[in-house]
Amino acid sequence: MKKAKPLIILLLKVVVSGGLLAYLLSRIHPERFLQTFATAKFSYIGLAMLVYLVTQGFSAVRWTALARPLGIKTPFKAMLRYYLIGMFFNLFAPGTVGGDVSRVYYLVRDEDMRAQGHSVTTVHATMSVLMDRAIGMVVLVWLGTAGLLLFPDYAVPHTARVATFLLSVGLLLGALITPLLRRLLPEDGHHLLVKLRLMFRSYRTHWRALLEAALLSLVVHLIQAWIHVLMGRALDLNVPYSFAIIVYPLVGTFAAIPISLNGLGLREGGYIFLLAVIGIGNEKGIAFGLLLFLVVALDSLIGGLVFLLQQSPRPDNALREGAS
Repeated sequence: MKKAKPLIILLLKVVVSGGLLAYLLSRIHPERFLQTFATAKFSYIGLAMLVYLVTQGFSAVRWTALARPLGIKTPFKAMLRYYLIGMFFNLFAPGTVGGDVSRVYYLVRDEDMRAQGHSVTTVHATMSVLMDRAIGMVVLVWLGTAGLLLFPDYAVPHTARVATFLLSVGLLLGALITPLLRRLLPEDGHHLLVKLRLMFRSYRTHWRALLEAALLSLVVHLIQAWIHVLMGRALDLNVPYSFAIIVYPLVGTFAAIPISLNGLGLREGGYIFLLAVIGIGNEKGIAFGLLLFLVVALDSLIGGLVFLLQQSPRPDNALREGAS
């Protein structure tokens, strides 16, 4: 039953994504939808791919900054390589944590670092990835909140506004409470609790790493919001940057709900729902979402190529052990 559970969850997510896409496609005019794709300007799509790949490099810098306080001395070149592999698994592995598992796996199994006597424990590698994820998501939600406050003239539905504000307040409270967890963890006891306490202390004494990671996240999200403007131009749509810093965080947060296959269906539905605020119809809204997904997918294939070129450990071992 334990082995069957992941498969059941995967099948349920496939059903949810398939059902959502089928529902969305049933509400559009097929000819207008295909015409929208046929007239897309691929020069903007190519530029968007390049820019998105650059932002992933910045994200690898952020992960490196968060790893250093934990004593992880893996060179940036290797961190970038593992981050690109994580991009691939985030998109093509079942669930949204596949990339996180692969990053932890390769960081722990780095043979060059082991040879130098700087091996990385699973706990430290996992903490670095979780902090990277957490800071990225927190800054994304806060950016969406800032966008709603700075540009209140956009008629974003009240429900979406309230949900975003509540989530941002909840994350702020969580960030303020987190330092207290260090005091609640016992000085001795299970080795895992001791390690967690030491890691919390590491971030307290290296708080600049958290600030650097937050600033890098802000830069990444602002650039990725601009990619939405590029996608608009590719489809002859006027998507103001002021609106992009609202729609991108809101859709990104919504698509992160773990009920579909990597956000497929949720993402496109979110774009249809929010782009309607600026007068963009269903056909162009779903085309917008699918084109953005295509940009991410094509860039993620670079991580797949890096994965295949990994000489040690073998790719099949990474899949098997990473999944476990």
